[in-house]
Amino acid sequence: MKNSLFALILLMISTVAQAQTQRYQNRQLALISFNYTISKDIKTNFDEFAHLFPEVDHKKADRIIAVAKEFTWYILKERLESETGMYILPINSHGSSFKYDEYKFPNVNINKALKHGSTRYYLKVDLIISSGIPKGEMGYGAMPTDDAITEGMDLESACLPVMDMEISIYNDKGILPIQKISGSITASTPWVMSKDTFKGLINREEYKKDETDTLLGLTNVTIAKILRQF
Repeated sequence: MKNSLFALILLMISTVAQAQTQRYQNRQLALISFNYTISKDIKTNFDEFAHLFPEVDHKKADRIIAVAKEFTWYILKERLESETGMYILPINSHGSSFKYDEYKFPNVNINKALKHGSTRYYLKVDLIISSGIPKGEMGYGAMPTDDAITEGMDLESACLPVMDMEISIYNDKGILPIQKISGSITASTPWVMSKDTFKGLINREEYKKDETDTLLGLTNVTIAKILRQF
């Protein structure tokens, strides 16, 4: 009896998981907003390396965010499509019907998307990078006092980044999301910021997708955590 009950529970779990995976199979989704933010408590650590990134046309745009946002969207879009079966429309597919931010990404709320959009599903992404170490007497980017961690480090350029990502999906029936998924990843070790932190963004150097010692590595690990919830 116990074995039968256990088997039934496993079957139910498997059925639910399969249904979730197939929910977006061959469905079209349109991006309505992608917010990419580097929090003030860690932004100064990044800004020191802004000169490594190309200049941007829009006066409100940030050099690092411009490149990181584009790469992050490419990675996220590719993995969502390959792992859930969804088809995500090009970000400019709604033309002048949607407003766009300084990075040329759609920037409309769900109300306006429902009014001007033409797809059944809509996608909103929020990403923020912040410090995993609270502000202290040392100020922004303060490092812990553990000598084993800080030994040999340049405390002025070191930080412990945390990436939080949330994906909200809506359908054309209302303004409340039908699914909202979030994930948070803290770098496994503090970063001593250098040009190597931006491997793959400022050059074609390989970076380890399953390690969190680079910005793209942290991004990949966070996205992987998110996708496990679909």
